[in-house]
Amino acid sequence: MKEGKENVAEFKNGYEKIGPTAWGVAYARTLSGIPYAKEVFAEFEKLVNPTEKDTDYMESARRSRMEPFFEARFKLTNRLLKNDAAKQILEIAAGLSPRGLAMAETEPTLQYVELDLPEMARLKKDIAARLAKNGTATPPNLSFKEGDALDKNSLLAAVHDFKNKPISVINEGLMRYLSFDQKARYADNVRLLLEKFGGVWITPDITISIGTESQHSIGRIKELAGIDVGKNYFRDERQARMFFEDLGFNVERHGLNEVKNELVSPARIGMPKKEVDDLLTRVAFVMKLKS
Repeated sequence: MKEGKENVAEFKNGYEKIGPTAWGVAYARTLSGIPYAKEVFAEFEKLVNPTEKDTDYMESARRSRMEPFFEARFKLTNRLLKNDAAKQILEIAAGLSPRGLAMAETEPTLQYVELDLPEMARLKKDIAARLAKNGTATPPNLSFKEGDALDKNSLLAAVHDFKNKPISVINEGLMRYLSFDQKARYADNVRLLLEKFGGVWITPDITISIGTESQHSIGRIKELAGIDVGKNYFRDERQARMFFEDLGFNVERHGLNEVKNELVSPARIGMPKKEVDDLLTRVAFVMKLKS
């Protein structure tokens, strides 16, 4: 497959503009009991200077009542990571996620690398520096790298210091911004890493049709980032499974409802059980290379 540099540039230009959507997810995590979610969000708010249009989107995100979905997505990914038990983790497009900070701190034998496009990577480093001044130092086994998910050399550089042992590659929230050609290119890059180290690819980014997101939300993302994410959704779970199987992966399916009993945000926002269940219909895939 060709690198498609013009498509990569288009993706990068759009992805660098999604700060307001990152704000929405980061805000949702503050209501979920996720370690360091409140601290990361607080420092992020001090650093951003949103436009009027951004602020409007942020306020709509605050009212969206999507907190249980984002909490479940995060906590299921954590559970799958712990089940896999790899000691080398590459989180691609980590954004404002506090996962690396929490996991690296509690598991000192872990080597955790976050890879983001330059603007987000620099923002994350600034947040980490501010947290350190307040007493939460970045663990030595956590590092922030600049790079592009669609560039195989970026991924290889990010794992340069990994030992020749299995790895876990994760992404949470990335693939809805990728066209199907870009998804395939990204999968090729992940496959290259798994061929080199062994291990698994864990992602809850299996976005089906409109799913839990409204047309309004899709329209606002297009307005802010210039990306029509609605075109990037799988028709159904079967199509998603076949897409990755055709690219050389065995797929193990997990539902967000597996962590329903761990959620704290529904009680905090007063969401009835039926509404929570409706938000937890999406799935995560754990993928290994076909032998």
